Amino acid sequence: MNHLPNWMKWLIVVVVFGVMAALMLAVNDRASRVDMPEPDTTFGIYKSASETA
Repeated sequence: MNHLPNWMKWLIVVVVFGVMAALMLAVNDRASRVDMPEPDTTFGIYKSASETA
């Protein structure tokens, strides 16, 4: 790394952050389209809003 020019180091950092941002957006897009399962009420710990009022 000592032999690389300073602009090249910053370019590497910017490219790495760009790739990370693209992957984050891809995962977020995929996760937003997945249906969440209903809560597991095996132990009865979930209550509906009408039960608490």
